[in-house]
Amino acid sequence: MLPNPNDAENPPDPATEEQPLLPLDPDSWKPPKGFLWIEVAIFANVFLSGFDGTITASTYALISSEFRAANTSSWLTTSYLITSTAFQPLYGRFSDIFGRRTCFFTSTITFLLGCLGCAVARDVIFLNLMRALTGIGGGGLMTMATIINSDMIPFQRRGMYQAAQNVLHGFGSICGASLGGSIANTIGWRWCFLLQVPVSIFALFVGRVVIPRRERPASEEVGLKVSVWKQVDLTGALLLILGLSVQLVGLSLGGNELPWSNIWVITSLVGSVVLLGLFLLVEAKTSAIPVIPLRMLQGVLPVSTQIANICVGMAAYAFLFNLPLFFQVVLLDSASKAGARLVIPSLATPVGGLVSGIIMSRYGKLSYLMRAGAILMFLGNLLVVALQFHDAAWKYFVYVIPANLGQGVVYPAILFTFLAAFGHDDHAVSASTVYLIRSLGTVYGVAITSTIVQNHLARALPGALHGVPNKWKVPPRPPKPSPGTSPPPPPPISNPQDITIQRPYL
Repeated sequence: MLPNPNDAENPPDPATEEQPLLPLDPDSWKPPKGFLWIEVAIFANVFLSGFDGTITASTYALISSEFRAANTSSWLTTSYLITSTAFQPLYGRFSDIFGRRTCFFTSTITFLLGCLGCAVARDVIFLNLMRALTGIGGGGLMTMATIINSDMIPFQRRGMYQAAQNVLHGFGSICGASLGGSIANTIGWRWCFLLQVPVSIFALFVGRVVIPRRERPASEEVGLKVSVWKQVDLTGALLLILGLSVQLVGLSLGGNELPWSNIWVITSLVGSVVLLGLFLLVEAKTSAIPVIPLRMLQGVLPVSTQIANICVGMAAYAFLFNLPLFFQVVLLDSASKAGARLVIPSLATPVGGLVSGIIMSRYGKLSYLMRAGAILMFLGNLLVVALQFHDAAWKYFVYVIPANLGQGVVYPAILFTFLAAFGHDDHAVSASTVYLIRSLGTVYGVAITSTIVQNHLARALPGALHGVPNKWKVPPRPPKPSPGTSPPPPPPISNPQDITIQRPYL
């Protein structure tokens, strides 16, 4: 998005002026032409973003079983997470340079092709590659929805639309988590990906019709294309993608497939620090438009908001990962029953987003919402910690609600607090930065809590199994035996450090 022509400090360039969609006076704001259908197009993508983000959590076991690849099953979600997180911040800046319409189409088409590739995959390697392609597009679905709405709706009125967006994303996540297993068990896991293709086609068609394009004189198109590419910070974008990807690979391998002391894990984490350091250096000196301006990472308000953002992301996904683990390992629930326990409490997240949107639109109390949401998450986690093996059945339901409610309240409050710290011209890149930092926080939360659980398991298990014969013979899921043959015996485990807990959410 180019500078707003109504802003006196940023006079428009007549050669590249774009019709603004954000009036200065929010009281006189009228929805632009085709507003409802634009919302339909971007909200379809928002639903897919939530749905696809949780669909593999309930299907990865079936998929890995079919391909006989249980040891690489976690990469179904890891490959998606790596590319979606790494490419997410690029959509903000690239949409400023190439236009919202172009980036909307790029994310939607890439996501569509990735889902189609997953549905027809014949081996696990191709499937993981297609999940990575899906992540490249998926990283822009939620981001582009926020950016497009920021162009059309005044900041003071955007809270309700952001709340609706969060509700739909939460509803998509619930559908993915609850319906994924049912779809896979009835018509096959391939339909979990194939059913997303028509929705993507619908969003693509509607967006093609209603999302406006930049209008420029034809005589200026050639020269403008050359000048646009000169604005792209390709070096910074490449360093950011490599730095984030290497870091996420190290975090995914560490404590999961490799110990944290493994040279590959250490090299990945150290290499990511070096690459991200080079990225910051390039951003400070580049003559092009920086992918993430360093001024967005300076000052008390932006820095404190992003610290809160990363902490909230860590807490939310640590809660999401460990709660099903508690239900299955401690309460001995099946995977389907553990998922069913979370369906109703998860509805508190979109409810919290709706409450947050109403308060923001009417009163604008961003700081109070951030504090209230964080306190609810804190109390909710304390309640879950207080759960016992033998406890009242209602506690397993009620104690889960406050943390989900707080998450729904605090997420939009953090986004709008960070947006309010910068002008409208920076809203695209600032929104993508918020989503990037939050995504990193989710990865850190799962990695840290998984390490804590793993270390406690290795330390406490010998005493708990004292006197049990063959106590280190932990049977893995056996391969499907051929007709007339019996499955091989499980290999012995010589050391409790060898026992690992797979992280499906990574």
